[in-house]
Amino acid sequence: MAGFFADDGKGALRRAIEAFEAGTSAELVIAVRPTSERYAHVPALVGGLAATVTLAFLLYGEPAFGLHWFLIDPLLAGLVAAWLVRHAHALARLLTPRAWRDEAVLRAAKAGFLDHGVMETRGRTGVFVYVSLTERAAVVLADRGVRREVPRAPWDQAVAGLQAAVAAGARASELAPHLQALGALCADALPRGEDDVNELPDEVLA
Repeated sequence: MAGFFADDGKGALRRAIEAFEAGTSAELVIAVRPTSERYAHVPALVGGLAATVTLAFLLYGEPAFGLHWFLIDPLLAGLVAAWLVRHAHALARLLTPRAWRDEAVLRAAKAGFLDHGVMETRGRTGVFVYVSLTERAAVVLADRGVRREVPRAPWDQAVAGLQAAVAAGARASELAPHLQALGALCADALPRGEDDVNELPDEVLA
């Protein structure tokens, strides 16, 4: 998380939210999470491999080892290896199928959309941007007011740009132009009214 928010990244995203909402009645909420799934299979696989390699060394290595080593060493090696990789984001991406990762991110994004009240604006104009760092994935969910008014093709293109930046490992401060593109589309279709009020918090959820 610290690397993603380097160079005042959280402040940059907060300012991007304020700029987004300055010209439109739409409301932007951004949530950043370190991961969308536990991926417990990753430490299990690595721990099992470490235990197997340790056992092979005890069986075939030199010198000969006492029997008690066969009980202790593989277990310890497996536990230590599993503990060391429990937060290894790159390894989780490598050992997890893309479809599984995408499903986890989408599920977490949908839960966040509901949990943070994005669908409770009076005009149903909430936009939820969810970024998950382990998977290097982003999901943009728009409420029905935005989906009804904003043209689909340019919206999808702007979302794809944001997702490509996250997939490439962009930091928070580098996402502002993509959020600006979404804001411009919302401003054209849903301009800010004189009676517009800020219905959702501008702070980045992290």
